[in-house]
Amino acid sequence: MLITILYALSAGILGIFLGAQICEGVLFVPHWKSLHPKDFFEMHKTYGKKIYQFFAPLTIAATVIPLATTFYTLYLCGTEQLYPILMGVFTLLFFSTYFLYFKKANASFAEESLSHEELPLELDRWGKWHWGRIVLEFFAFSFSLVSLALI
Repeated sequence: MLITILYALSAGILGIFLGAQICEGVLFVPHWKSLHPKDFFEMHKTYGKKIYQFFAPLTIAATVIPLATTFYTLYLCGTEQLYPILMGVFTLLFFSTYFLYFKKANASFAEESLSHEELPLELDRWGKWHWGRIVLEFFAFSFSLVSLALI
């Protein structure tokens, strides 16, 4: 019973997180790229912290719940259950992108440490990392659904 609840919670939070990330990639990133650098930095002063306050708890929940589910499955079944393990692996991979790239990049936006010439290139890079992260989230979500379906 508990494992069913954990799989359902994992699928739910990963689905919500994936949807929010796709919205960010489709709506926010193109808008950011269309702004003049001065306007982007002004907008970031106003909304950067609010975006962080929205995504940080969502990211944490979308990491902790699936990982707890993976560890609980390992405790119950050992390594016999491939799909929950893959859910956990892809969850760790998408979470690691924050430390590999996003933390530093987001700080450079907040600190305005990029020149106006560097900003468009960094926003392009940010967008590519973001869509790469979405691919990892998609796999984590897909494996959570398969895990849920197989119990």
